[in-house]
Amino acid sequence: MLHCFTAPCRQRHALACLLLSVLLVSATQAGSARSPWLTYTGVYPVYPAIEYGQGKQADTIRRGEYLAKVGDCIACHTDTTAGSAAFAGGLPIPTPFGTFYTPNITPDPATGLGNWREADFIRAMHDGILPDGSNAFPAFPYIFFNHVTREDLRDIWAYLQALPAVMQKNRNNTLPFPLDVRFLQYGWKLLFFYPHRNTAINDPQRSPAWNRGAYLVEGLGHCSMCHTPMNMLGAQQQDHYLGGALINGFWAPDIARKGLQTASRYQVAGVLAKDRLIDAAGDVRGPMADAVHDSLRYLTGADQLAIAEYLKTVQTPGRTDLAAELAGQPPLKQGRQVYTSACILCHLRGEAGAPRIGDSANWERRVRAVGLGVMYRNAISGFNNMPPRGACVTCNDTDVIAAVDYLLRHSLDESQWEELKNPPPQSRQQSTSVTLGKQIYAHACSRCHADGREGAPVTGDAGAWQALLDKNFDVVLNNALRGIGRMPAKGGCADCSGTDVIAAVKYMAQQAEPDRDLSLW
Repeated sequence: MLHCFTAPCRQRHALACLLLSVLLVSATQAGSARSPWLTYTGVYPVYPAIEYGQGKQADTIRRGEYLAKVGDCIACHTDTTAGSAAFAGGLPIPTPFGTFYTPNITPDPATGLGNWREADFIRAMHDGILPDGSNAFPAFPYIFFNHVTREDLRDIWAYLQALPAVMQKNRNNTLPFPLDVRFLQYGWKLLFFYPHRNTAINDPQRSPAWNRGAYLVEGLGHCSMCHTPMNMLGAQQQDHYLGGALINGFWAPDIARKGLQTASRYQVAGVLAKDRLIDAAGDVRGPMADAVHDSLRYLTGADQLAIAEYLKTVQTPGRTDLAAELAGQPPLKQGRQVYTSACILCHLRGEAGAPRIGDSANWERRVRAVGLGVMYRNAISGFNNMPPRGACVTCNDTDVIAAVDYLLRHSLDESQWEELKNPPPQSRQQSTSVTLGKQIYAHACSRCHADGREGAPVTGDAGAWQALLDKNFDVVLNNALRGIGRMPAKGGCADCSGTDVIAAVKYMAQQAEPDRDLSLW
């Protein structure tokens, strides 16, 4: 939800400087600027133990540690895949033009920041200027850190100096000439940094909590790095500020006022404190899970609430009131408006595995597999990488159904549409035992049972299911209906009937033990 100083977000700013260099020196296309390349791994580093010392110095280091966690510095400067030490750098950030490697920021004098001065650190954070006078690439988000006070930067510096020194040589970026010329970054700075630097984040008309939230979001939090789409030069599209963007196959949702209007600030703060979405609608996934684990859960309750208070007031200039636009519209026109406002981001080109509009074979296969009713349910409740209602907070169920119909009507011919909308009748036995169970599984159960999330037995894993079925099938059904352990009643499917749940359990059991006779249940 907030700042994801994680692989996909880092790539967006790494590419920004490259794109400007390309445009200044050659005619290379920059259309891929909005597509990150690293794969989210979900592997989290561990904060190292340090010696805080005594007195004022100890207080300074502790404040710096807290602020470093707010900024999620560890995510970028630790290569967890290679098993390197925390903050020792070396994380590769591949782009179409070459690979960046993050630097070692431990106090090692040979390979880290041991020979830097405090003033060097503050200049790098505020202006993107390295000790040798060269420009840092905007992969390092100094455009956000420019808003951080010098006092807070001094505290962060004290913490970094207290870290265990790790000798790990920095790797050179693999950028071809002239893309490796740091002087060219002045062009990018002239366009996108200098006009906005040193902007005061304080509104005397607002509460102290609001101003604290603004300071965290706009500064160390760098939330818009993921939640704001970028233009072809890798700079933020301010008309869509915090309005949501697609990151490495995951939707970073609208976290401005419009996107959070149905949630209280306590609910928003709760997402930052734990890896559960608002109203326990599911786990936080993708880069945001990394941000919660490494950063946001360490924030004080007051800071989490301050962030929520600020976000709920941010107006995204380019956002319109879709609900007002849809009022009184006929279904097909209504569906078109929802599609163009919310669905087009993924369904036009197939981002995040979404079926493309017009791909007749893909849509027919999906509808035949689960049925039109489950397609509607999935669109409303969310499924795989698609957020509930396609992240359209102002859409109701009718709006979403209209959008699904619009997608289908513009992807299937008339005969396909009629056949799928009114399938041939099936026997009750087949409907309950096979078709219905498969549909409910796809709609509600596969989120956990497909890959064993939350300890759920994996569908098709005979060993895991045998241990359950040996207890007697009525016990399994009772647990599914009432809930057990981390599984809520009916698997969290609020719109599923008891018959739906029983059919889904029978379907999953049948995948694990095809020869078991469940016809009497």
